[in-house]
Amino acid sequence: MIVDIAMDRSQVNLQQDKWDALLPQTSLIIACYKVGPYLPAFLQSLDAQTAVHGAYELIFVIDGCPEDSEAVVRQWMGTTDYAVRIVVKENGGVASARNAGLACARGVWVTHPDPDDRLEPDYLTEFERSQQRFPDETMFAARAVLTAADGTVVGHTLDARYEDGETRIIDLIEDPRKIHTLGGVAFFRRDLIELHALRFNEQILQSSDTDFIGHYLLCTDARYVLVPDARYLYLRRNDASSIVSTHSGNMSRYASLFGVSHRGLLDRAGTECPSWLANLLLYFVFMLFRRNRSTQSPVDLASGQQLAEIRARLVENLQSIGAANVRAFDLFAVPLEFRYAWLSAIEPVNESPVEHLRWYRSRGMRRVAVYASQPSVPELRVAAGPVEIIESKLCGIDFLGTRWLTKRVVKLRGRFTDAVRLESPTPKFTVEFGGEVLTADEIRDHSGLQAPIALQAARGKSAVAIQPRPARERIATQARRLLRDTRDVWIFTTGDDSARAVSDSELLYKAARKLRPDVNARFVAKSGSHAAHRMRRAAGKTVTAGSGEHHDLLQLATQVITSRITRAVLDPIPGTELPRSWRVALISDRPYDRLSFRDPALRQAEFVAVSSAIELERVSGSHSFHDFLVSEAALTGLPHHDLLLRKAGRPTNIVVAPEWRAGVALPEESLGHAMSEFRELPFLREWCAYLSSSALHDFARDSGRRIILILPDGVPSEVFAAPAGIDLVTHERRYDAIGTAALLVTDYSQLAHDAAYLHRPSIYLRVDRETVLGAPDSARSKSQAAEAEGFGPVVTSSADAVEATRTLLEGIPSPYQRRMDAAFTYRDGAASSRIVARL
Repeated sequence: MIVDIAMDRSQVNLQQDKWDALLPQTSLIIACYKVGPYLPAFLQSLDAQTAVHGAYELIFVIDGCPEDSEAVVRQWMGTTDYAVRIVVKENGGVASARNAGLACARGVWVTHPDPDDRLEPDYLTEFERSQQRFPDETMFAARAVLTAADGTVVGHTLDARYEDGETRIIDLIEDPRKIHTLGGVAFFRRDLIELHALRFNEQILQSSDTDFIGHYLLCTDARYVLVPDARYLYLRRNDASSIVSTHSGNMSRYASLFGVSHRGLLDRAGTECPSWLANLLLYFVFMLFRRNRSTQSPVDLASGQQLAEIRARLVENLQSIGAANVRAFDLFAVPLEFRYAWLSAIEPVNESPVEHLRWYRSRGMRRVAVYASQPSVPELRVAAGPVEIIESKLCGIDFLGTRWLTKRVVKLRGRFTDAVRLESPTPKFTVEFGGEVLTADEIRDHSGLQAPIALQAARGKSAVAIQPRPARERIATQARRLLRDTRDVWIFTTGDDSARAVSDSELLYKAARKLRPDVNARFVAKSGSHAAHRMRRAAGKTVTAGSGEHHDLLQLATQVITSRITRAVLDPIPGTELPRSWRVALISDRPYDRLSFRDPALRQAEFVAVSSAIELERVSGSHSFHDFLVSEAALTGLPHHDLLLRKAGRPTNIVVAPEWRAGVALPEESLGHAMSEFRELPFLREWCAYLSSSALHDFARDSGRRIILILPDGVPSEVFAAPAGIDLVTHERRYDAIGTAALLVTDYSQLAHDAAYLHRPSIYLRVDRETVLGAPDSARSKSQAAEAEGFGPVVTSSADAVEATRTLLEGIPSPYQRRMDAAFTYRDGAASSRIVARL
């Protein structure tokens, strides 16, 4: 039975007198918005609870749901033995929904699980047991078990708190590292919520539950009971109901997070920020800075004004948190550049340890760095030890759209013993810890920090202890005897065995075999991969990845040449602990744009080849954001440029090359979605319109041109609904198509650079520019500023693209011609020769 109550579209499933007589021990507030597909599993987990259901009231707040959440709840509340209230309101966000639930709550305790998660059967029983064991405590926190959509446990960053499995009191004053961030698994005393007038802050776009926890702990005694046996299955969504993935990339949430939530918590804390609160706030700052270091960072889509606001709020908060708390933050293995960037917001950074960055084992060299807030970091000099400085440069460190620090990168050569020390020649800058060269872990130990408690994904190691020389020589001798070849070993690999198209490392391998017969060049590929098949057809010396021969070659290799830096390059045979004595040379087919320094894998390269003076300055120039030294980058051109020249024919055809969007699933990964659904995506709708344009086909026919569509890798032709008369070319044959192009029509593809290499202009059809590039002044927009730096016009509709096609084929305007002329230093077909010579 469902009974209406005269309050804001609220109903309960009991008679009014029975409802009024109910004295629930705990109120569960469940905010519902777009959770219809997940509700049945959540409701089943409620029904399966072993606790006495009569001790609980469930308050479902339907927050303007556009789907069937309300109907699902209403059907269920008529059958369950729980006391259930349903509140229906206009959409106002999760904070407003929880506040609506709080206004109705009558329990001694309040908790707010999310309805797209699940509770294990003993979840509520374990809470009751812990509450009986610790009757005077005011907050309890269950265990959040982060799970994938298939139920696989993937782990949470703070899981280490549960290692001993004991239910225990966490006193944050005594142990400030045991912070709690997930509100859905927390139980709060309702009388304390009312005493301190606490509510969820509706101005905060995300993490309002963490904000509530912070205020609650500040108002009570900063302690809670951790209940590991109360398991809450926290679902990491993989929403197959949408072909477009969504993510928390909206940077406006950080303005509210730092300006409203964190500022409010710091104001409540008073003049001195407690250590536990600093850890809670820096947890989120760390996550943002880490995201800022990714190649698909939402930071790069934000406007300059938006980032300036976020920086201003963050700097103000860091000053309130204080330098001591920043130095003590050790939940994570915080990169030195993060910590010193935060410190630079509080005080000048004029002292730094000497941080070890990378070994160059085969050459007896080492790369190190120091950090400072001033634009120019003094040169270092050797204070002690048998080493010399052979190269140095300044490197900017960028976060949130501006430079926070300067790093001086130094390359040392010699014998590295404990006696090696560096020093600053000026008293204005101090080298810490006596100038000893220290790894990140050693700096942590010297600074008195504890080991990180947060679980972090394993990463490729750049600093592995050097094997003693006699041992290396003995192993190398054994391997040479096995291979019966005394030549230097160069290993070539694609870095990505799933790639279908030929890579620049493959092209360079073929050139190296001809140009350097004195080198034992081997190509390593996964058995059955596309690269392995191509190598067999070309009679190349292919070695199976992970094989014994691969292992033996690595012990001899002086360098590994790859087109992508992946785990397969950095840790090619996992579990063997093979010391990396080879140099990693990156021969990428992509130009280095303004944001390429974001790629963390790129930091593992020890040599890069570029194709223009602008790229060279961007990669190895002084004050660039890359830390490549001058000797580690070469202006050579790229192997596929040589291939393009060989394939260049009469510029006749109209070549179309759409780029598939990041965040849009490939059709083969989106079972159950019709092709028509894909074609409703704005960018695909315009591409289909362009390809089917009668005006385009008439013009092509009258001018004797073919229209060629280069399909994005892994995308079937059906997606584009290409009409008859269009030639379809797979991604593997893209260079064949570019060689015949009179012009290229693309959107964001790097193939525009390849067409420009052959002096063929491009049209950029960008119908979703704001989605892909962000604000007009965003970092992403500046990195792909086709209007100012492109090789042809930018248009926003298929009709404009057709007209631009006609116009551009009548003659290339001089600005585009000049840009194409200046884009490349070499167009002589000798790029591979230059790279091999440098290697």
